[in-house]
Amino acid sequence: MKRLFTKVILAAALAAVLSGCSGKPKVPEDWYKETLQYYTDGFADNWANEISDLYVADEMKDSSNKFGYLLKDLDGDGTNEVLIGYMDDAGETRFIDLFIWHSDKGAFRIFHCGDDYYMYLCEDNIIRMDSWYGSATKTEYLKYKPENNSFLKISEASNPQKCELTAF
Repeated sequence: MKRLFTKVILAAALAAVLSGCSGKPKVPEDWYKETLQYYTDGFADNWANEISDLYVADEMKDSSNKFGYLLKDLDGDGTNEVLIGYMDDAGETRFIDLFIWHSDKGAFRIFHCGDDYYMYLCEDNIIRMDSWYGSATKTEYLKYKPENNSFLKISEASNPQKCELTAF
């Protein structure tokens, strides 16, 4: 039994080396396909089959907002992240949801905004996060760090971009 276990471990290690794996799981090329299908179906049926784990902001239920998505490699690792959003009144692209491929969890919604929070994509793939508490606006700038699947607060101010979205 011990010999069989050793052979299995060696075979797995050899397969990892041959596949170019460096201990980090390979990201499926179209990992976001099911996520985008969920949103496509949701907009088509007015969120009749909403999943409780994926709360949908009120803006998404407003058919006058033209939602779409952007596939963008925020951290330069070769894997696109998924941003869900729409153009706001100021002509900037306002994002509601951000999905990443998490090394431990797979497809993972890292940010969900709406109502009192919005995010914008800025130059150098910096995320501007705006939040409101009454009439006060708080703005933070974040940079994605894939090493630990997190966002680091930075002090660099950057202007939001207009982004071309693919419609749902």
